[in-house]
Amino acid sequence: MTKADTELVDAGTGQKIIVVGAGAMGSLLAARFARAECETWVYDVWAEDVEHIHDFGLIVRSGDAEQSIPMHATTDTREPGTADVVVIFVKYNQTRQAASDILPAVGPDTVVLTLQNGLGNVKLIREAIPHATLLCGFTTLTSELLGPGLIEASYAGRGETCVWSADGVTNDACVAIVDLLNRSGISATVDPDIELHIWEKLIVNCCLNTLCAISGLSVGALADRPEAWPLIDGITDEIVAVATHKKIPLTRDAARGFLRDVAKKAHAHYPSMLSDIRAEKQTEIECLNGAVIRAAERFDIEVPYNRFAYGMIRTLEETYAQRHSA
Repeated sequence: MTKADTELVDAGTGQKIIVVGAGAMGSLLAARFARAECETWVYDVWAEDVEHIHDFGLIVRSGDAEQSIPMHATTDTREPGTADVVVIFVKYNQTRQAASDILPAVGPDTVVLTLQNGLGNVKLIREAIPHATLLCGFTTLTSELLGPGLIEASYAGRGETCVWSADGVTNDACVAIVDLLNRSGISATVDPDIELHIWEKLIVNCCLNTLCAISGLSVGALADRPEAWPLIDGITDEIVAVATHKKIPLTRDAARGFLRDVAKKAHAHYPSMLSDIRAEKQTEIECLNGAVIRAAERFDIEVPYNRFAYGMIRTLEETYAQRHSA
């Protein structure tokens, strides 16, 4: 498939959407936008990935089915021109640079949306793009990056995606983005309780991402081990304690229930942190369990379970070379 073929996707809504980060989740959203006939671009610094999407489309696997979805792909943020919507979906440690890189595509009316994991991304984006309308949110959708231009959608259903203004007030941009997501097959709502949902998702990531990365197991394989749940629940309860001190209305029962529901629906999922460990890359641990530890210290809350998970991931990150020489 050539670039000329990808231009067919521009005939639909007329909205130009740039997804920053063609990894597992960024690619999944880009695929949904492209299938909704938006003019869809993905921007990434990984040249091999961009070239594959450019030449062959983005390949999306779901179960036994596989589909090639044409879209634009680039390593140059000047190429797309001004976007109507920019979706940032890179890892936390790439956020500052990615937000700075995408500035050429951000005009006075561009809406910027982040659905990234963890705590701290909104602050970094706001610092880099202070003039944009900035929305934040979370999604329970999951995906795995299998190779350049190839992902596997691994969540059963349309998921749950919530969006709210980073300024804390509803606006037309929230409504428009939610409409766009729903038209793209993503079940989305405008939700002023976004901070609560972000902390619910934080629990999922702090438990399932870290423990799957440490154990090498899928979400389902980890969740099926009864002996894993005291550790999972320990991490959860500590995060609830920190959230309570921050006046976030998160209860232990609600958090545990939400976590178990996600573990069931994402049973086959291998979290991206496990992929990072296998690829010997830096993980997002600092905006997950690391962020919980730093918040807990401000309230003098002991969080030994989170310190264990954080310490194990940092140990794995810092000993890649040593394991090669063993």
